[in-house]
Amino acid sequence: MKVSAPSLILFFVASILSIIFRLNGQEMIELYLRSTIIPSLFIYYLVSNNYKISVFRAIILFALFIRDVLVVLKMPESPLGSFVCVLFVYILLLYIAFQDFESFKFDKNDLISVFISIVGISTICYSVLNLKLENLELDFSLYVFFGIILSLLSVFSVLNYIKNSSDVFFNALLMCVCFVVSDIFFVVSKFYFYTEAFALISLITQFLSYFFMVNYFLEKNKEVGELNNY
Repeated sequence: MKVSAPSLILFFVASILSIIFRLNGQEMIELYLRSTIIPSLFIYYLVSNNYKISVFRAIILFALFIRDVLVVLKMPESPLGSFVCVLFVYILLLYIAFQDFESFKFDKNDLISVFISIVGISTICYSVLNLKLENLELDFSLYVFFGIILSLLSVFSVLNYIKNSSDVFFNALLMCVCFVVSDIFFVVSKFYFYTEAFALISLITQFLSYFFMVNYFLEKNKEVGELNNY
């Protein structure tokens, strides 16, 4: 068994148990289990990468951990705090995706792919925000800004994969797909029409997005051959 295997097993066990306890209505146990998910992935990344991690990536994982802690605490400030944490992570990931994007050269043959990606993702974002959302916890403009950042991150991830279909950008693409699906079902189930199925889909894809994000970082390290600044 690899040294990093126990932490990865812990991640999957915690994720599965969180879902099971959610189905059984034991939300408190579910919430406490969720607070172990990011630490287990942090250890997995650290061990897999020879105990090296850039400050940039450490901040991303720490922000996601704070988000999960705020969810567990259920304070009045938790909605704003968790929103800011996730938005901050998306902005940092957008910066990484843009750095990758700048390293590629696009020609006229790529215009159709670029156009379809932008229009498709923008349409999804607009459709969700155009729903008659009720009991919003924050100002609507914040959700619009959040949607724009996530859309840009998704567009760059799709375009990066189109130009280089390596494991690095495949994981980045899966990460963004999970981000989008998780956030869409979160918004729909919380502010439009609640069903347990939507909430579970949001939770499952959230856990998967963490997994693919860490794999994206690890695969990127393998491709670069050394730890870069981000």
